Amino acid sequence: MQLLKIGQTILILMVCLTVGKGASQGAESKTENEKTFVEILEGAYKVSCNDVDRLRDFYRSDAQIVHDGRQTTLDVTIQEIKESIRPLENLRCAYQPRVRTSRVGGEMAYLIVRETIFLSSGTTEPQEIEQICSYIFMKDGSRWKIVVDHCSSVPGETI
Repeated sequence: MQLLKIGQTILILMVCLTVGKGASQGAESKTENEKTFVEILEGAYKVSCNDVDRLRDFYRSDAQIVHDGRQTTLDVTIQEIKESIRPLENLRCAYQPRVRTSRVGGEMAYLIVRETIFLSSGTTEPQEIEQICSYIFMKDGSRWKIVVDHCSSVPGETI
């Protein structure tokens, strides 16, 4: 009887250790996956500030972009960014993403991200933009690229 209780205790401990180990490995994998996609987003925001045409390195050519309810294409977005930053001198950009949730499966992944974008230049007052975004990524050859970029501004938010 005592041996049976010891055996049950060992079995319970083994199950707990196995489940705990699996959960921690899953958390590490999620963090690694999130890191890959956050790096893509950071790269896209960096080039949108100083080399807009390179957004094509981060977005698929058929990407759908929706910001505050307005749908556009990658080509139109690139043109609009160029026009809006042309008059600005010494443009400085910073991007702070906070991943809310993510999922990766096969050739597709998504991230829901709360973002803060800081913009400043020598000719305008500094600006802070707060938004919540959903991104869908798909494999394009061996690289992940953004295929859906859907963001909504969060009005009146201060950080």
